[in-house]
Amino acid sequence: MVNGEEARQAQRAAVVPIYFDYGSALCYIAWRIVSALEDELGFTALWKGVPLAARDCRVKPGAPIDAVQQAKVLRVSCETGVAVRPLLSWPDSAAALEGLELARAAGRAGSYHAAVFRAAFEQRADIANFGLLTQLAQRCAMDGSDFAAALDAHLMAAKLEENRREAQRFSALGYPAFLLGEFALIGVQSIDTMRAVLGRFIRRRAAQPSA
Repeated sequence: MVNGEEARQAQRAAVVPIYFDYGSALCYIAWRIVSALEDELGFTALWKGVPLAARDCRVKPGAPIDAVQQAKVLRVSCETGVAVRPLLSWPDSAAALEGLELARAAGRAGSYHAAVFRAAFEQRADIANFGLLTQLAQRCAMDGSDFAAALDAHLMAAKLEENRREAQRFSALGYPAFLLGEFALIGVQSIDTMRAVLGRFIRRRAAQPSA
């Protein structure tokens, strides 16, 4: 049964795929901005997870995040007005991203997505912890036992690899990456700039004749 959240999303004509990782503070900033614009502009963000480590061999879960990356996060945070502290080390986000695909199949993607981002950047929790992820899934009205078993079996690992290949095909290799038709917009800017860019794409998409 489709819940109210998923039903509202289904009614929106424009879908914007966004390649992201839960370990990226820039993706957290993008989530905050996109969440404020979805209803206003009438589009659905389709978050497609790709672990950082699968796209950049220099990123290792548990490795320190260098000063350059931390400074970039603080600069974008200041420019966008979205407060966030950069993480000190790269988290292992694969399980959390697999969990999003499980939540999507259960019609709970939106609530789970928000819960994981808040856990990672507002509560500074370890999103690699299966127990934590299972608790978040249960709070989103998912069956905890089934969720934990699916994570343990890596049932959605192939979906993450599919997302990675798709992102590579569109040269969506940064974080976050918004797929606007055949064009990948890398990174996130102020809400006013994102409103203008996304709004223009949505208007052009709406003006295209139906197949």
